[in-house]
Amino acid sequence: MACGRLAAQRERGSIVTRDVVVQITARRATIGLNRPEKLNALNLGLVSSLEKAAQRVGADSRVDVVVVRGRGRSFCAGLDLDTFAAEGMSMEFYRRQEGAFRLLEAMDKTVIATIHGYCLGGGVQLAAACDIRIASTDSVIGLPAVDEGLFPGMAPYRLPRLIGKGRAASLILTGEQISADEAYRIGLVDHVIDAAQFDEQLAGVLGTYAGAPRQAAAASKRLISRSYDASFDEALEESVALLEECLQSPEVARARAAWTQKA
Repeated sequence: MACGRLAAQRERGSIVTRDVVVQITARRATIGLNRPEKLNALNLGLVSSLEKAAQRVGADSRVDVVVVRGRGRSFCAGLDLDTFAAEGMSMEFYRRQEGAFRLLEAMDKTVIATIHGYCLGGGVQLAAACDIRIASTDSVIGLPAVDEGLFPGMAPYRLPRLIGKGRAASLILTGEQISADEAYRIGLVDHVIDAAQFDEQLAGVLGTYAGAPRQAAAASKRLISRSYDASFDEALEESVALLEECLQSPEVARARAAWTQKA
């Protein structure tokens, strides 16, 4: 099978490939990295499938929330070092990896990374491209690219915006691995959940984000992303059109009707 080809089995709303599993239920899509025997380490096949999955989910109007997870014992152990040792890193791999991450970052849906086990290198880069990061207490998080003589993709661009320049530089330049609690302390993850109760507690956290009105969540994501590169006046002008869209949404109509009934 050619790398990244979606030779998919469609069963009960699932799209199953060699490298990625997509499930869509109740306005929520789950994208599962599917190389558990390699701790979901990234190779060309996986990032190609991830890019196509992100394109598919991003275009699906049924989906409000996208959950990115790793199947098996870890979220993502980063670059597949066996492939790297044998072949190096191709520019096609790099472009597809960054293309997949950017699609998740830019889509008008709330994208949530659920991290457990190892989250290294490209795993951190993937999580940083998501809107929200939820980590299990057993998570090990780090950016070891410097040990291979590389820089960690676009993490030097994204991480300073999440955790500040100094902390980002420290993680990137040392390759240090940190715990979920430390990642939460520095703002790299947004929630930490006990590994022993991960699935149960995760359902509650995901439900909170899924409960946000779609139009308001999409508009908020857009303005948050613009806060990095737009002037206040530019963002304000853009917010006018976004507000008009929200005001026409059924969620606002329901909220107004509910308030009227209370009065």
